[in-house]
Amino acid sequence: MFLTFLSDLGYEDAFLGVCKGVIARIAPDVTVLDVLHLVQAQDVEQGAGVLASAVPYLPAPAVHLALVDPFRTVPARGIAVRTVDGSTFVAPDNGLASQAWDVAGGAVEAYVLDNPALWMPDAARTFRARDVFSPVAARLAAGLPIGQVGSRVELAELERLELRAPSVDDDHVHAEVVQVDHFGNLTLNVQRSHLEAAGINLGDDVELRCGGKTRQVRFTLTYGEVPRNRLALCEDSFRTITVAVNQGSAATTLRARRADPVVIARLHAAAPVVAAPVRVYDQAPSSVTA
Repeated sequence: MFLTFLSDLGYEDAFLGVCKGVIARIAPDVTVLDVLHLVQAQDVEQGAGVLASAVPYLPAPAVHLALVDPFRTVPARGIAVRTVDGSTFVAPDNGLASQAWDVAGGAVEAYVLDNPALWMPDAARTFRARDVFSPVAARLAAGLPIGQVGSRVELAELERLELRAPSVDDDHVHAEVVQVDHFGNLTLNVQRSHLEAAGINLGDDVELRCGGKTRQVRFTLTYGEVPRNRLALCEDSFRTITVAVNQGSAATTLRARRADPVVIARLHAAAPVVAAPVRVYDQAPSSVTA
């Protein structure tokens, strides 16, 4: 069985290594696949988007451990959710895995992680990643039936996190940056169909408004189709519209961050300039004297 792991734990300290150590002690034969551990701290929306986009390329069935868990006075409960493809998502009930459930075919049953016999002894309130989520995920990957993790919960009671959809207004698409990757590319919440609904087709030049700047860019298949250090609007490997710079960073060029608004507008061809009519005389006009 594979266990995939996404988190905001980073690499600057021992948190991630300790969690993976707990998994290895409980389920040494399970293969752990790291999806991403550099989700911005406590950014549940970013984690949800990354997980949902990655699931189609991950093994199935698998146990998917997702940990972006902002601390609350009353912490979000831990849950295990089984999906149509046979996978199990282990995550806080804060919407983090809800988009990914749909990608995996939809949720079919869910349980609260309230069986302390599966946790680490003397579980700390502030390190549930180590003491609750990691040991439960490891046991599930090793074959534990999902019903043993705790109390069953109705699917309708689980918290969901919906993606904010773009809007098409005549020849404009109003969108937002949903991800800034390692290369500075800006992933938008836009598909090619949204651009086409605004009359924008591959090869067109468009007006891009982002970060207080307005630029004219081309909608291309890849960013390699524009000169070096030039902006391009293109589809990424996940079929999502992205703003990129050939051999550069769109985030730096536009000073843009995740959740920034973006407007993409169709450029209309300028009306042709019509010259004033020229009056032609059959003969030179007579001189006029005062």
